[in-house]
Amino acid sequence: MKDFPAKSSSLIMLMRKVPGKDSMKNLVRIPLFALIVTALLFTPAPQKGATVSTRDKASALQYDDPYADFRNVRYSNAGLLSESEELKLGAQLHREVTKKFNLTDAGLARVDRIGQRCARSSLRANLTYKFHVIQSREINGFSIPGGHIYITTALLRLANDNELGSVLCHEVGHLVARHSLKTLKKSREYDDIANSLGELTGVAGSIARDLGVALGKMGGALMLTVHTRDEEREADFLGVRSMPGAGLDPAGMITMFQKLVRIEETNSDPLGSLFSDHPDAQERIDNTRYEIARMKRR
Repeated sequence: MKDFPAKSSSLIMLMRKVPGKDSMKNLVRIPLFALIVTALLFTPAPQKGATVSTRDKASALQYDDPYADFRNVRYSNAGLLSESEELKLGAQLHREVTKKFNLTDAGLARVDRIGQRCARSSLRANLTYKFHVIQSREINGFSIPGGHIYITTALLRLANDNELGSVLCHEVGHLVARHSLKTLKKSREYDDIANSLGELTGVAGSIARDLGVALGKMGGALMLTVHTRDEEREADFLGVRSMPGAGLDPAGMITMFQKLVRIEETNSDPLGSLFSDHPDAQERIDNTRYEIARMKRR
């Protein structure tokens, strides 16, 4: 079995001038008390019932909020591949994944049970999600368009149910936000892929081969699992927000990060390229703690 490529990972940045001494001599001396009274007289009185503006309140609430940019986002396939095209693409990409990695049924029942709970509590519950387990010594997880989510056997051995759920909710978050579709939209091969998907009725034949060629040029399925740090933050946000609805303790996301940090400090080999394109682990722990505290207040 091939190892994960170097860049494949998903889971799991007024001072005013004072007059000189000579000019000060010419100033009229005004008692301090008179200055205070004058200031009070000429300061406009607040209107009865006046309150702080909504914008000011929002600014105050969002100050130091690590997830402020994601709170009011509405997600859809608008401007991207349609959902039917996304499903066709997912089927083709899954075939590519099965050629690169050894899929196993070991632990699959557990992954599917927890993963489906994560999916139902997400902001894209209507999508059909398919969970898979990859036989690998690397601790990793990733998702591709069309609802396919992959977890390695090494990660299964490491994580308890809440921690595994945090990874699965995070990966569902990538699908909710259509991160891979946005990456695809920016690629030079987008038009060729979109045209092939429009004509594709199955996963065989010359059109499917053309689609495979176009995907090969852009790096294939695993190219779509590489996300920006802001996308990783967004998936963390969507993931931790959906965990309570899935019957999971959101603190599992914190302990998952902490386990990965301890492994990295002793032997980073099992992590492979995991988190190479992710925000700093301590930042993610702090952000998750912030969001859990915020959820408890509401």
